[in-house]
Amino acid sequence: MSSLIEEAAEHWCYIAPLLRKPATEAEYDALVESIDELLVLIGEDEFHPLAGLLVQMGDLVAAYDREHRPMPPVTRADALRFL
Repeated sequence: MSSLIEEAAEHWCYIAPLLRKPATEAEYDALVESIDELLVLIGEDEFHPLAGLLVQMGDLVAAYDREHRPMPPVTRADALRFL
């Protein structure tokens, strides 16, 4: 087994919740809170070692939102009325 896999296996119990699609509102809220913490840590540094993790977590939140909070269809006229 490679040392990279050994390291991942040793720490997986801490990392896995950050890479799992939320199944409940509580898991969703915890993931969003973790994203907020990462944003503070990373700032605008797109080359930060944790930037890839942030992207993956954001994708999981977006997938949950699409499934559980779909946007209603909006016409251009609706958007103009709103403005």
